[in-house]
Amino acid sequence: EARQACEAHMRRALAGQLRRNDVTEHHGKDALCYDLKVEGGIPFPVFAQISHEFPGLTFVVDWVNVAAGERGQATFVSGRLEAQSSERVGTAAGSGHPVYVSVAADGKLLLAMTLEQVAGNEWRGYGVTATRDALLRVRRDPETNAIELHATEGAPEWAVAWTGRFPGRRVSRERLRNPIAIEDRLFEELDRLARDFAEAWIWFGNAPEQDIAIERERYSRYGYKSADANVRTNRLHAMRTKAGEGRAMEHSTFTAADSWLKDVVLATWARD
Repeated sequence: EARQACEAHMRRALAGQLRRNDVTEHHGKDALCYDLKVEGGIPFPVFAQISHEFPGLTFVVDWVNVAAGERGQATFVSGRLEAQSSERVGTAAGSGHPVYVSVAADGKLLLAMTLEQVAGNEWRGYGVTATRDALLRVRRDPETNAIELHATEGAPEWAVAWTGRFPGRRVSRERLRNPIAIEDRLFEELDRLARDFAEAWIWFGNAPEQDIAIERERYSRYGYKSADANVRTNRLHAMRTKAGEGRAMEHSTFTAADSWLKDVVLATWARD
């Protein structure tokens, strides 16, 4: 079979180009997938040559250059470069703002969020679980530990609120009878933050199947069921490696002083 022959050829070719620890394989029934970590760039001539030898197969190469802030895609058919694209990568949500991601041992997304501090005692951002997402606003009085958390429910308005002291007394939830509209400029900023964060961390089950087929296949190989929202497998792979197979996974860039923020969201909106 062409695919089996191609797989054997790829292993020989990559072995000559890369050290063994730089290649991770994630093959499915309809695709061969390789994660490569290389210095000096992806070995495009290797893919072009193998594509020439297997004209019945299409080779799609997705690449990311973190240092340069760029990513792109190249498609080879019968040894020819059929399509090529590149773009700048928005890195603010992935690195500039604190990020917290928690995944259960069975692969279910418990919470992924990013927040930016916009005032001394106020943070705004975006959160997503396996089944829903929302824009978030958190306010806190550092002297009394009184907190106020607002979340959206599909519209550009703060629709639900949690208030109380945290940690300490129980925080209560209230659906606002008169939701608070989010001004257009602020909504655009938060929507952009949410999109950048999702692009870096999340794949959604309702996306076009051709865009998420590899993600679904990798989840299946891990033994996970995919949900409405899931952590991208390039991120998940690093989290699994750190936590150990079969264990819950967590990633956080929040400082110790700000870790209460993810605790508040986990105790309120994420468990609602």
